[in-house]
Amino acid sequence: MVSFGRSGDRRIAISVGSGPFLLAAIVALTLTTCAFTLSILVHKLDRHHGDAELASIRGNIAAAVAAEAKDAFGTGRWDDAVRYLYGGFDSRWAMANISGPDITYILDDRGETLFSRRSDGTVDPPLRRAAPQALAALLRRLPHDRAAAARLRNGIGQLGLYRGRAALFGAMPILPLQGRYRIPDDHLRYLVYVEYLDQAVLDRWSRDFQLGKITVVAQRPEAGSSLPLWGPDGKPIAWLACTPNRPGRDALWQIMPALIAAAAALIALTALLVQLLRRQASVLLAKNAEQNRLTDEANQLRGKAETALGEADRSRRLAEDAARRAGEERERHAREMKTTAQAIGRSLQSALSATVADLVALADGLDRSADHTSEAMRSQARHADEVRRRTASSAQSLEDILRNTESLATAIAAIHAEAGRTREAISSAAKRSSNAADANAALLRHVATIGEATSVITNVAEQTNLLALNATIEAARNSADSRGFAVVAAEIKALARDTRQSTVMIERRVAEIVEAVRSSVAVSVHIDEQLRQVHGSIANAAEAAMQQEVASSGIRSSVAAAREQARAVDDSVGEMAGSIADLARSAELSRGVSGQVRARALDLRGALDQTVAQLLEG
Repeated sequence: MVSFGRSGDRRIAISVGSGPFLLAAIVALTLTTCAFTLSILVHKLDRHHGDAELASIRGNIAAAVAAEAKDAFGTGRWDDAVRYLYGGFDSRWAMANISGPDITYILDDRGETLFSRRSDGTVDPPLRRAAPQALAALLRRLPHDRAAAARLRNGIGQLGLYRGRAALFGAMPILPLQGRYRIPDDHLRYLVYVEYLDQAVLDRWSRDFQLGKITVVAQRPEAGSSLPLWGPDGKPIAWLACTPNRPGRDALWQIMPALIAAAAALIALTALLVQLLRRQASVLLAKNAEQNRLTDEANQLRGKAETALGEADRSRRLAEDAARRAGEERERHAREMKTTAQAIGRSLQSALSATVADLVALADGLDRSADHTSEAMRSQARHADEVRRRTASSAQSLEDILRNTESLATAIAAIHAEAGRTREAISSAAKRSSNAADANAALLRHVATIGEATSVITNVAEQTNLLALNATIEAARNSADSRGFAVVAAEIKALARDTRQSTVMIERRVAEIVEAVRSSVAVSVHIDEQLRQVHGSIANAAEAAMQQEVASSGIRSSVAAAREQARAVDDSVGEMAGSIADLARSAELSRGVSGQVRARALDLRGALDQTVAQLLEG
C-alpha cells in the first residue's frame, strides 16, 4: 500500500501490489479475445468458401444440363435424319450417323425405343425400362406436333435416374434444318442423349474449378456440405457430398508460427512490464517514506518559523529606526554628492572637450589619408592593368615566337635529315666516280694494248708490202713462168694496202678513244673534286643544321621559360590588382571608420554636454 497526505489528515491509500496482476489479466483477456475473433473469422471464411463452392457446383450442374440440351438441339435438326428416320426407319443409317460411344436413343411420340445401339455394338435397354420417370418427364416437356416443334430454340435438358444412377438427359425432336425434306405427319420422333453424372465428371469439375472432393451418394450425408440433385418431379434423386476446401484454416496454420511468436513476444513484454511495475512500486514506497519524513521536518520547521516570527517583529521595529536614521544620512550624502558632481562635471567638460576635438581632427586626418590612399590605389590599379595588358601581349608574342621556333626546329630537322641523305648520295656518287676512274684507267691500259697490237699489225703490213714488192720484182724478171706468182704478189700487196688502211683507221679510232677516255678521266677527277667539295659543304650544312637545331631547342626552352615567367608575372599582377582592390576597399573602410569616429565624437560631445549640464544642475 502507498499512502499520500499530510500528517494528521486522512491518508489516501493506493494499492500498487495489484498492478502486475491487473496487467497480466489484461494481456490474458487480449489474447483470448484475439483467439476468439480469429476463430470466428476463420469459420466465417471457410463457410463462405464452402457456400461459394456449392454455388459453383450448382452452376456446373446447370451448365452440364444446358450442354446436353444444346447437343441434342444441334444434332436433332438434320435434313438427312428426317429422310432416313421417318417413314421406313433406316437402322443402318442411324448406326452410321447417330450412334457413338455415348448412350443415344431414338424414340417415337409414344416414348417407344426405336434405336439404342452404340458404336461399339452395345445395345442399351429401352428407355421406358431404364429411366421410366425421366422418360415421362421428357414426354411431358417435348412438343408433339410440327408447329410446336418448329418454335423450339433449344433442346430439352434435365436430371434423372438412369438404371438407378444420376444422369443428364438431353432431348430434341428430329426436324429438318433447310426444309429439303418434310415430316410426313405430326407423329414426331425424338433424339435423346444420356450421360451418367459419374465420378470422372465430378473429378474434372473439382480439378478445373479448384473445388473439394465431390461424390454422388443416394442419401443425404450427416456431416459436411451436400447438394441435392433435383429430379423432374421436384424430389432429390441423389446427393452430392462435398468436402470443401478450408482456406481460412489453411491460412491460420500458415500464420500460426507468426501468431505464436507474437503471443510469446507479448507474454515476454508483459513479464517485463510486471517486473517494471514491481520496481516502480518499490520506488513509490521509498518516495512515500521520504515524503513522510519531509512532512515531519516541515512541521518542525513551521514551529521554528513561528518562533522566528516574534523575533522578526522586533527586528522590524529596529529596522524602522535604522531606516529613519539612514534617510537622514542619505539626505546629507546627497548634498555632498551634488557638490562633488558639479565639480566632476566642470572637470569632465574641460578634459573631454580637448579629447573630442582631437578625435574629430583624427577623423579628418583619416579621411585625408583614405582619400590619398584611394587615389594611390587607383593609380596603382591603372598601372597594374597596363602591366597586365603588356604582360599578356608579351605572353602572346612569346607564344608566337615559340610556335615559329618550333616550326623552325621542324624545318632544321628536315634540313638535317635531307643533308644526311644528300651526303649519303654524294658518298655513293663519289664511289661510283672512283669506280668510273678505275674503269677508265683499265680502258686506257686496254687501249694501249690495242696500240701495241696496231704497231705489230703495221709492221706486219710493211713487211707484207715489202714481200709483195719483192714478189712483183721476181715476177717481172720471169714474166712467163711467174704469172701466178705475180697474181699472188698483187693480192698480197692489196692485202698489205688494206691492212695498212685498216691499221691507220684503227690507230685513228684508238687515238680518239684515248682522247675520250682521257677527257672522261679529267671529267671524273673534276667531278670527284666537286663531289668532295659538295660533301664538305653538306657536312658543314649538317653541322650548322645541328647547331641551329641545338640553338632552336635552347631558344624554345628560353621562350617557354619566358612564357611561364610572363604567365607568372600576369598572375602576380593579377594578385597585385586584387591586393590593390583590397587596399582600396580598406581605404574606403578607413574612410567609413573615420566617419564613424567623427560621428561618435560628436555624439560623445553631445552626451558630454548633457551629462555636464545634469551634473551642474544636480
